[in-house]
Amino acid sequence: MSARIAEIGEQDGFAVEGYLKLQATIPESVILADRLFDAAIRAGDMPAAVRAARAQSLNKNGNAETALLLFADAWRQRKLELASAAAEELASRGNLAFMSPVLKSWVRIKQNQPADFADVDPVKNGVLAYYSTDQRIYFDLATGQFDKVKAGLRDISSTKGDFVRNVMISAAESMVGTDGDPAFAQALMRAAAGAGAAKAIIPVKMTADIGVAAFYSRIATALIEQNQPEEGLVLARIANWIAPLRSDVQLVLAYALRANKLPNEALKLFESIPAASPFHLVALEKRIDLLVETKDVDQALLVAKQQVARDSSSVSNQLLEARAQEAVGNMAEVISIYRAITKASDFGKLPPRQQASYRLLLASALERANDWGGAKAELEILLTLDPNNAQGLNLLGFSLLERNGDRAKALALVKRAYEISPDSSAIIDSLGWAYYLQGDTERALPLLEKAAKAAGSDVAINEHLGDIYWSAGRRREARYAWRVASLGSEGEAVERLSQKIDIGLPGRKP
Repeated sequence: MSARIAEIGEQDGFAVEGYLKLQATIPESVILADRLFDAAIRAGDMPAAVRAARAQSLNKNGNAETALLLFADAWRQRKLELASAAAEELASRGNLAFMSPVLKSWVRIKQNQPADFADVDPVKNGVLAYYSTDQRIYFDLATGQFDKVKAGLRDISSTKGDFVRNVMISAAESMVGTDGDPAFAQALMRAAAGAGAAKAIIPVKMTADIGVAAFYSRIATALIEQNQPEEGLVLARIANWIAPLRSDVQLVLAYALRANKLPNEALKLFESIPAASPFHLVALEKRIDLLVETKDVDQALLVAKQQVARDSSSVSNQLLEARAQEAVGNMAEVISIYRAITKASDFGKLPPRQQASYRLLLASALERANDWGGAKAELEILLTLDPNNAQGLNLLGFSLLERNGDRAKALALVKRAYEISPDSSAIIDSLGWAYYLQGDTERALPLLEKAAKAAGSDVAINEHLGDIYWSAGRRREARYAWRVASLGSEGEAVERLSQKIDIGLPGRKP
């Protein structure tokens, strides 16, 4: 009972102590092993988690996470036969069974044998084909096959995801020495982490530990993105246990902790990533975002200002301060920072797309500050620089809709944005809203439903969906959408949504 109370009170360390004492008395209890495993993972007590996993396995109550932890335990002890057996057991464990052949390949590499990882037919095993793309590169890095590394990086260069950035940084660190390709390594690091990181790459020999931890980290991120945060935390904890000094692994663990409502430990991890790490700037951004999320906006601003004080000429540092200033509500400061960037003497030397991205930040800030004239002027310059900038097209088009501007032009703009970026929930919402304002509810409704599904509890999108449901006569669904929108609403939106929930759209019968 004391352990359960501690667990409910989010005192996971005390819960683990209680469960361990109890397990000494009733080691056969399946429920106890499950509770110990969950509490140990949340507390980061990996030996206790292993003890629980062994009990689960003995009671034939293990799952994929159990097998993955037992693999890691054997791996860390260099008991490679046991690790191979755990990987084999994983092959029969549900939705994570696809990880088994990759882990077996790492065992072979650790035994100084070829990875022997066969080509995967994406039609027959699409999951393994997708999640092994970067692992093939890690295999080649660990075995010094740099020509194959370059080919693999070219193959995934257009793929989105943090895992692509991570493998590029790992490749740069591995290849920067004289035995590799220093020039190629610097180009990689510049593309992945910026010019600053490329100037001072710290060589890091690729090891099997790093590769295995990267694999666990990638799957952890995917699980969290698929609304399985508890499972994601298990894999992130294991990855950090295998490679505790890797900044990319620490970032994923912090992400998992944040998703599991453990912000304090996440903040400590973000803060621990050193300035010399190519992940330092990403960690700073995440730290500031989390401080804002936990309502510690003054600390967020202090962190940003300290970073600017270290290097006031860094555009990245200026952008960090702008994020924090906006969280505090200092829109004048935000606009001033963005305008200074666009007015800098060397701004015109930047590639057009990069200039457009900074002008988009300025235009968005001006629009939020109700300076529509200034925002419109920036957007028009932006689209001259980068005519296919989906976010710029969408912002200009949606702003015209909201301000009763030229609706035909607005529809053309958001249609173009949708053609370029059809998966953006904000752009899908804009196109649906444009159709709705033209009276075309039949086209508008499926778009708004798609946008709401992708965006979750986004206030604006769910309010738009509620409006369209109401106009279509679907009153109950309209009120449900407005209630979802109200969960995250602030300021005058609270009262507006409350009135809609009570009486419907103004001027229309409920």
